[in-house]
Amino acid sequence: MRLPFLAEPGEKRPAVAAVRGIFHAPDLEGKHAGNHADLDQLLILQEKDVRISKLRKELASLPEQRTRLLKQMEAIKQKALAAKQEVAGIEKSIRDVEAAVETKRTYIGKMKTLQSNTRKNEEYQMCIQEVEKTEAAIDSLETSELELMERLETAKTDMEQKIRRARDAQRELEETLARFDRTAETDKELLNHLNAERADLAAAVPENSLGEYERMTRSKGVPVIVPMDEKGHCGGCHMVITDNARMKVLGGHETVYCDSCHRILH
Repeated sequence: MRLPFLAEPGEKRPAVAAVRGIFHAPDLEGKHAGNHADLDQLLILQEKDVRISKLRKELASLPEQRTRLLKQMEAIKQKALAAKQEVAGIEKSIRDVEAAVETKRTYIGKMKTLQSNTRKNEEYQMCIQEVEKTEAAIDSLETSELELMERLETAKTDMEQKIRRARDAQRELEETLARFDRTAETDKELLNHLNAERADLAAAVPENSLGEYERMTRSKGVPVIVPMDEKGHCGGCHMVITDNARMKVLGGHETVYCDSCHRILH
């Protein structure tokens, strides 16, 4: 059975006398919706539901926040790893250049030995050319080695910064995750407490009123009973309320619905 004060938007609402009977108000000569006993109880219950809903959302968001932080930490670690690999790659390139230079120096030694031992002019000239060509190649390799050493210095600085950043981020992450765990434990205790208080409040609300209120909250979420502001706007959808509805809200003698979002106004 649906309560008259919670009649669906568009339906004809009952007379004030009928509403009085539903809300168990002593009389309706007052000017405030507080004369409606059921509505007062539901407002108190709704306040508790708003707190419970907010707390549940905060608890539900913690795993997502944890996952996001872990992904951010992994990205920082990957940058540090990439910086280490960059340093290792440059160091290997330097070793390769040094090995190549050593090989060419050995080759020059052989050419000079051959040059000193040969009696053929063509062979002698060939040795001279090979030595000159190899020495030029060594000069080029040594130049590239200097460039690599400059890159290595920069890469090492970058690596140290990223390793330090990863170390700091890891410490911050551990502190944040520990704080999440403490928050989750505290919030769960508070949620249990609020749910127990809500159960006591709900038990005091007439069954039909409670059932209709909970049907609306399942459909719209809290709040479903909202205030009208001083400019005549709905506290739920913020749309302007009609003059007729505004006067009824101010009168406080009957339940008024917002024409836009169909929430109850008070």
